[in-house]
Amino acid sequence: MTSPISSTADESGYSLVEVMVAIVVLTVAVVPMVGMFEAAIQAADASGDYDKARTCAVQKLEHMKSLPYEAVEGGLQGGVCAPSGFGYTITAQSIGTDLSDGSGEEGLSMITVTVDWGGENSYGVSGVVSRW
Repeated sequence: MTSPISSTADESGYSLVEVMVAIVVLTVAVVPMVGMFEAAIQAADASGDYDKARTCAVQKLEHMKSLPYEAVEGGLQGGVCAPSGFGYTITAQSIGTDLSDGSGEEGLSMITVTVDWGGENSYGVSGVVSRW
């Protein structure tokens, strides 16, 4: 007849030292992953801001392209994009054309829309508007 105490002594299991070593190893592995999650969240936020700025810039450029050439050539004002709240500036630069056989009414302007956010981030997009 065997006693219950001697049968449990023969069973193998984890010792306290093995459990403590496993906890230390897991801690060393998990702590850097927490930092990676924080970096991933910051990258996702930055990507969202970039997308908002790009959307604003493209919308403003398309709006400028829909205006008559004279309105674009006369100078443009910046403003604030809704709903992001990012500020934008619009610049128009005349592009020289050498069209000797033209009527003299031709004209080209390069429109650049720059959206700024966060004090150090910006996104710009350019397009051409013509009088023809």
